[in-house]
Amino acid sequence: MAKQFGVSDEAIAGLKDPTSHPFPPDQKAALLLADAMTDGRGQVPDDLFTELRRHFSEPQIVEIAAVIGLFNYFNRFNNALHVDITLTDPDVLVRRAALAVKTAGPVDSLCDRVAEILHQERRYFWVGIYQRQEDRLVRHAYRGPAPSCHAIGLGEGNVGIAGQSGITKMIDDVSTDPTYKVCFAATRSELVVPIRGGGAIVGVIDVESDRPAAFDEEERRLVERVAALLASRLA
Repeated sequence: MAKQFGVSDEAIAGLKDPTSHPFPPDQKAALLLADAMTDGRGQVPDDLFTELRRHFSEPQIVEIAAVIGLFNYFNRFNNALHVDITLTDPDVLVRRAALAVKTAGPVDSLCDRVAEILHQERRYFWVGIYQRQEDRLVRHAYRGPAPSCHAIGLGEGNVGIAGQSGITKMIDDVSTDPTYKVCFAATRSELVVPIRGGGAIVGVIDVESDRPAAFDEEERRLVERVAALLASRLA
């Protein structure tokens, strides 16, 4: 659709990071507003409002924010009903996760924000982020149905095995996997990625899908990139 309105391929690629492309100042300010509102916290920095007021009137800012908010509503509605829509580009998702690492504050808040990003923007059925504490993995955050357990022992289930071995596990069909620890009857496939920091395994990201064989190499690389971002904060 953007190309129909004369937007160049370079400008479309620049949407992944508006600060890296020479957009006109008014367009860049509007795109940064969209990024800030789409970030799960929805907090817009004061300096961005100052920049917006250089280019737009107050009614125009309200109109731009209303359009952004409407499309965010559509995205959340579609996610809730599992409507098949285009997923967030992995590079965009990683950039948002990197921003969370810089701004989210305490570890619990950071893990909560990253779990929300993964759950909302890749439509995973369930996301859990665990930190290693001695011989167990303690869950810091999750998105999806409420789990029954707060901590998992090393070597216990796929999460515990990944936390002990440091090896990513990708299971196409959990019903045929003897090491899968059943938490949700709806889960059909699972991807478990260890978080490495300071030369040790410091945590695990567990993502589950209600579709069989939902994870491929792109998903594995994406979650591993997010795990690398979390490593320094969990170490």
